[in-house]
Amino acid sequence: MHTTTPPPTEPPAPAFTAAERDLTRRQLTVFALVLPALVLPSLAYAVSQGLDLNRLDQAPVSAQIAVFSGGFMPGVAGLAGWLAAGRGLRGFDWGLRRVRWPVIGLAWLIPVLGVIPAYVVAWLTGAARFDPGNLATSTGLPPVLGVLLGLVPGIVPYMLLSYGEQIGWSNLLAVRLSATRSVDATALIVGLAWGVSHFPLMLLVPGGIEEGVPAPYALLWFMVETVALAYPLVWLRLRTGSIWPVLVLHATLNASVYFVAGAMTAATDHSGWFVGEGGALTSVFIALAVLGTRPLWRNVTASSAAN
Repeated sequence: MHTTTPPPTEPPAPAFTAAERDLTRRQLTVFALVLPALVLPSLAYAVSQGLDLNRLDQAPVSAQIAVFSGGFMPGVAGLAGWLAAGRGLRGFDWGLRRVRWPVIGLAWLIPVLGVIPAYVVAWLTGAARFDPGNLATSTGLPPVLGVLLGLVPGIVPYMLLSYGEQIGWSNLLAVRLSATRSVDATALIVGLAWGVSHFPLMLLVPGGIEEGVPAPYALLWFMVETVALAYPLVWLRLRTGSIWPVLVLHATLNASVYFVAGAMTAATDHSGWFVGEGGALTSVFIALAVLGTRPLWRNVTASSAAN
């Protein structure tokens, strides 16, 4: 007899008592208040020191630290939110569970399938110019080996940076929201919050948006990107109980854009409209990659965690 595999369903949210719901609400409120309280002053200081993201190496070291520390602010805010429970860090879910390699490979594949085709289309259409010389110069390797370096061991430094961020987005916000909401609703909220948290950097710091690109356009496409990526990020985090797939996906996104594709691209008058974070092609192809791999990341189960 022919049988079909039923579509993946979301696990039901656990029943929370009124006290537990109030506690979750307090934790998320603290997270939402602490994050901008940390990010905005650090950005204001960096701008006051003349920092421009297009000439980052010319800024004072203290200003550079102020900007890069923003990557750890969601983690600090997440821990502050958890501490609002009044129990210290006891019971905080750091997510450091091993997970099977096929799940790690899927997390790596999603951003690669989004970023690389987006840039190839930009190169072929003239929206941006293909120039592998920068990658060869920066790595000292032929471009093919430079790509492999960037997409495999090159993601490790980005994973370290991503963990500081994902302590907040994945280990606090996603986990706590999912206790009373569906996984898809949780992903939408996380994606919107993740995108909005980058708006101050994009709007206030020179170079945060490519010159000539309207701010509403860049913000819209950046939000499309973060919301799309939030779905596999949240599903993988909640289904496996592990932060490792999240870190690999987030780090591979950054390595693909900045270390690999961006390094092989020469800017044109309109390239900022199409590629890079906030570029239309990048965001569209990332959304397509998320949709194309949807049956895979939605079918990941807790059994994917390694023993």
